Amino acid sequence: MKSVKKVFCTAALFVGSVVGAGFATGQEVSLFFGKDGVWGLFLSALFMAVCAFAFLQAGARGRHLPPRVKTVADAVVSLCSFAVYAAMIAAAEEVLFGLTGQRGLAVFLAVGMVFLSGERTEALSALNLLAVPMMTAIVVLVGARAGKGVSGGFHPIAALCYGGMNLLFSGALLMKEGENATFRERVGASLVSGAVIFLMLYFMRRCVTDGGDMPFLIAAHKDGLGKVAQISLLLAIVTTMASCAFLSIDGLTRLSGDRIFAAGVVTVCGILISGFGFARIVKTTYPVVSYLGLALSLFVLAAPALAFLKKRGAQSGIPIDKPPPHTI
Repeated sequence: MKSVKKVFCTAALFVGSVVGAGFATGQEVSLFFGKDGVWGLFLSALFMAVCAFAFLQAGARGRHLPPRVKTVADAVVSLCSFAVYAAMIAAAEEVLFGLTGQRGLAVFLAVGMVFLSGERTEALSALNLLAVPMMTAIVVLVGARAGKGVSGGFHPIAALCYGGMNLLFSGALLMKEGENATFRERVGASLVSGAVIFLMLYFMRRCVTDGGDMPFLIAAHKDGLGKVAQISLLLAIVTTMASCAFLSIDGLTRLSGDRIFAAGVVTVCGILISGFGFARIVKTTYPVVSYLGLALSLFVLAAPALAFLKKRGAQSGIPIDKPPPHTI
């Protein structure tokens, strides 16, 4: 029972960290898969599941990067996580204003993320274990009732780039989770993650056929499910905001040595940057996050093969970075 709970907690943590405001409004799916059929969705979900397992494996095996590479990687993850954190605050402000008619409520939400940013991920996992099933159920409900059929072409590069955009900071979380997970738990979490992501992508794709800035919300409103869709959007914002706040604070803590100071700086700066608005932050930072995430994912996927080649080269006495001596 404990192992099953670990599988679902890890899967929920992964899904919750990749499903943010861009997904929950339908914008991301419309942008990356608006002209695609099922195969593009399947490839993206499969790619994310494989990468999830690779990140969990990397955490379990305690692979360490060279110091300079690790410093750069930590800085990239922290900065990109902060950018998404600020974007989620801006998105939360818009959603909460639509639900309540009150401005400034997102500030309280941003401050609340500090309490989920301890040294370990247990609080994050608990939050996502509650939120992800609710989000999935709402997306399936709206997609089944208000959506249309899924058809179109197949663009594998777009599918992989979508996966890469979502893997930059979620991969960093999974490496932490992998440290305390068994092999079966890592496999199970990866399979569950891929299945849930495909399910959400498929039913979200059914809702974005008409385009628009927020196609999922538009489709939901037409079927009388607007408030339900807004709840799903708020849940997606909160889970992604919490994950990105955790990673941003973690990164600044390594630099400053003081977690309370780091939490304060990240929170205040995130609130200030969110003033630029969700759309502007997304257009400025998300393309960079996408390519960096894809590069990090491919590096983690290639790491086992590189380690194997290095080991074989050491056993044969031939360095893998130099050609064998020429003999006549």
